[in-house]
Amino acid sequence: MDSLGGLNEQQRRTLNQYQSITRSYDIEEGVRILTEYNWNLEEAIQNEYRKYYKDSPEGDQSTSASSSLLGHNRPMAEGRRKSGLLYFFFWPFNLIWKIIWSLYSITARLFHKPITTNEPRHDPRSEADRFLRNFESTYGTIHPNFFEGSYTQALNTSKKESKYMMVILISEEHDDNDAFCRSTLTSPELLDFLRHHKVIVWGGNIRYTEAFQVSNILEATTYPFIAIIGLHSPSSSVSLSNLKLSVIDRIEGQTNPTSIIRRFENVMARTESTMNRLRSERQQREQEQRLREEQELAYAESLRIDREREMRMHQERQEAIAREHDRLMKQRNRELYIRYLCQKISTNMANLSENEKVTKISFRMADGSRAIHKFKGSDTLEDLYQFVEAYPYMEEYTNEPSINRIPDNYVHKYRFTIHSAFPRTEYQPDPTTNIANVKGLWPSATLIVDPDQDGDSDEEY
Repeated sequence: MDSLGGLNEQQRRTLNQYQSITRSYDIEEGVRILTEYNWNLEEAIQNEYRKYYKDSPEGDQSTSASSSLLGHNRPMAEGRRKSGLLYFFFWPFNLIWKIIWSLYSITARLFHKPITTNEPRHDPRSEADRFLRNFESTYGTIHPNFFEGSYTQALNTSKKESKYMMVILISEEHDDNDAFCRSTLTSPELLDFLRHHKVIVWGGNIRYTEAFQVSNILEATTYPFIAIIGLHSPSSSVSLSNLKLSVIDRIEGQTNPTSIIRRFENVMARTESTMNRLRSERQQREQEQRLREEQELAYAESLRIDREREMRMHQERQEAIAREHDRLMKQRNRELYIRYLCQKISTNMANLSENEKVTKISFRMADGSRAIHKFKGSDTLEDLYQFVEAYPYMEEYTNEPSINRIPDNYVHKYRFTIHSAFPRTEYQPDPTTNIANVKGLWPSATLIVDPDQDGDSDEEY
């Protein structure tokens, strides 16, 4: 019991399944073997097979050794022990029966073991494929739907899916083998029965290693051999934790489809209520599992949508912050540029000599006001635009601290145009054209300032 204390739930289930398959109830030994094979159930059982056959003397397969893997598991009525005075009364008969049965089993196996000694070893899946190919090449493709995998895998599937399992072992050395394979296993009545009840059918020829091992496990002495396996509780309790795979019935020797079906129906009559309960609970677990998976998927999808929305909102906030920062920088650079223009114009007016030739230009501003300013002949058309841009801020920025240069990489955009009244001539802010060289601007002129109709709004910089 100390060994059970250190096991997790998965390891307890694996140990329970190992004991169910091997019929070995030594907990310490089971834990040791499973630990040795890193709790790989199939590998542990397969390697125990190999150890058993490697260690057994030639021609001496004892009943006690073979009973460790689903052996000594007769129909349920045969497996119950007598108790009290009745047990002591039948003990001599029991002893004689066991001795006779053991001698019979040993004698039967002596004849069949040499068949397998010369066979090369194959993995269980390869042997299952080889058995199916050989069966179909000899008896045709109409047969039970044989399980494509190892005996252990079939047992695992039977337990996991709460299905009955039928083990069919054949031997070409027996006279009844051919008739059994050609007539019984191809019977539409039997095949329909197996399909209807979703029975897992595992078959093998004892010429092959795994099938021979299974024959020893199930203590088969006469062929063809059929074992009906299902979940059964060894005690009166029907708790799911107590249910284990057991051989519920076995048929040895020649038989017919009707007899197999009748025996199977008898087994089902005794165990179907338990199997139905298991299937119902398994379906409920699967449904709950699907529901949990759907809920987890929906939750994960909701999280994904929330993350995407949060990322999008974060990106939008960052973009808004970047736009606002860019706008404030443009606004600041524009203000610095206008301050620079105000100081430049004030300085030029102060340095203008009385004898220097100038042109006097009158501007009608966009707000209806008028402004007059003198320009030197060397001033350019861009100086006209700079004066109009700076004029509303002259009084505000004239006395501000001086700015020696415009901000780096700043390109100013004028939001108005300047043109003459009649004939209409529009002047562009060309820094290379001197006013003295422009007809209509010298020695005086009247110009009109119009705001751009399709330009940026006053709030944009």
